[in-house]
Amino acid sequence: MKKILVPTDLTDIAELGLKLAVEIAKRCDASISLINFTRHPLGKTFTSTGEVDLSADEEENIFTLELLQSKKEHLEGLAVKYASANVPIEFAVIDDKFRTGLDAYLSQENIDLVVMGTSGEETVKEAFIGNHTQQVIRISPCPVLSVRDGFSIDDFANIVAAVEVITDNQVAHGLAQLKTIAECFDSHIHLVHVRDRVKDANLILNEYFTKMATIAGLQKFSVVILDADDPSEGVVSYAESIHAGLIAVLKSVPDGIFRIFSNRFSNRLIKEEGRPVFTLNLQNN
Repeated sequence: MKKILVPTDLTDIAELGLKLAVEIAKRCDASISLINFTRHPLGKTFTSTGEVDLSADEEENIFTLELLQSKKEHLEGLAVKYASANVPIEFAVIDDKFRTGLDAYLSQENIDLVVMGTSGEETVKEAFIGNHTQQVIRISPCPVLSVRDGFSIDDFANIVAAVEVITDNQVAHGLAQLKTIAECFDSHIHLVHVRDRVKDANLILNEYFTKMATIAGLQKFSVVILDADDPSEGVVSYAESIHAGLIAVLKSVPDGIFRIFSNRFSNRLIKEEGRPVFTLNLQNN
């Protein structure tokens, strides 16, 4: 893992994402890109130099410039607050809406992980298009790590990966990406599958998930098969029983279905206090 993206709207919740990203970067020897997406008429990117060209409407542009300067100073303050010798943090204000700007940034930069703070709540509009976290999960080819209320780094010794039976070794691909974080924390990965009594009736589940873990190159793992009426409740209960610091969700479904899945499962997990959620949309890989 080399580069972590932290999108920020400069709120306290967004700062929590930066705080977690720094903890990961310190252990993985990665750098952080701290990016604010704000539409403005003064150029595509407003960085630490603050150099822009004012156009004809100078009064309006001066106001915009002052706003952007304030955002830049806020980003700079965050970079200074969390900087250490082992964690380089670059920052910028990019002229674009959140989703389109993020999509372009992910396409242009070699981002290995997106980390973001989230409220876990939705406005009426977001109920249809998804909140920022869900929008990122939809388009990101790399994993998205979301955190709501806090985290315990000591608990990262145990990671729960909620897995399903998926064709073409996609589970192995997802586990290989989770492995990059697990190795940084020397974590034990618990592959947790909630049994579907109909679909899984004739499957040898332990053998299948052990094979996926082996293909992914996992060294410290175990396979846990659960029976639960509510998959999210089953996964969360197990995570609580072992004091897991992180829950990972690997899912491969069409975008529309993934939206439903996000509501029923990922969002349920994201709302868990103190437990970050690692989500990889295998449809984007």
